Amino acid sequence: MRTLTFYLIAISVVTFLAFGIDKWKARTGRWRISEATLLLIALIGGAAGAWIGMTVFHHKTLHKKFKYGVPVILLLQIILLALGACRTPEAPDTTHSSPQEAKPMKISKLRERIDPEHSPNTLIIMYDETVGMGPLLEAIKAINAQLIYDYGKVHGIAIRKPEDKTLDETITYFKKIKGVTHVERDRIIRLTDPIRKSPRNKTKMENIP
Repeated sequence: MRTLTFYLIAISVVTFLAFGIDKWKARTGRWRISEATLLLIALIGGAAGAWIGMTVFHHKTLHKKFKYGVPVILLLQIILLALGACRTPEAPDTTHSSPQEAKPMKISKLRERIDPEHSPNTLIIMYDETVGMGPLLEAIKAINAQLIYDYGKVHGIAIRKPEDKTLDETITYFKKIKGVTHVERDRIIRLTDPIRKSPRNKTKMENIP
């Protein structure tokens, strides 16, 4: 729209000058600018300049094709310009958004926020004793995760996921690491949670007199 406005202003100035030059040539008896040329530049956007030139220089005001044609062309151009200004603007292109711009929330991130049973940041990873922790520690360092706890003889660790990855992305990543046998989200244990009893313990308690 801004480009169109600049174009109309420029072509109108050119048309205004053309009418002024043609008037001067008519007075001095020089070679004239053809009427077809004057009407053409008025038609391609210079109608405003043509009308102002006719009024200021008192030029072509008695010629019917200018007297009635230029106002009609000007009216049509005003209507087209108004319709263009009223057109619904196109939606902004977000395919090349910068990292600072807000991005649509991923489904995985939304699920992490609404899951009250698991930690939104912590994973439990079990590894093969024969392979050891070497590859796992290198993988943790590679994606800027944080080692929180080493369970020792259990052959498992707790880590905090990187800030730039979701839990699902982090789980997928560590499942591919050599020696990793299991990856799961850390469960949140609350004091109000019921105590889970195994069938064996339940049988022992029932046998107590």
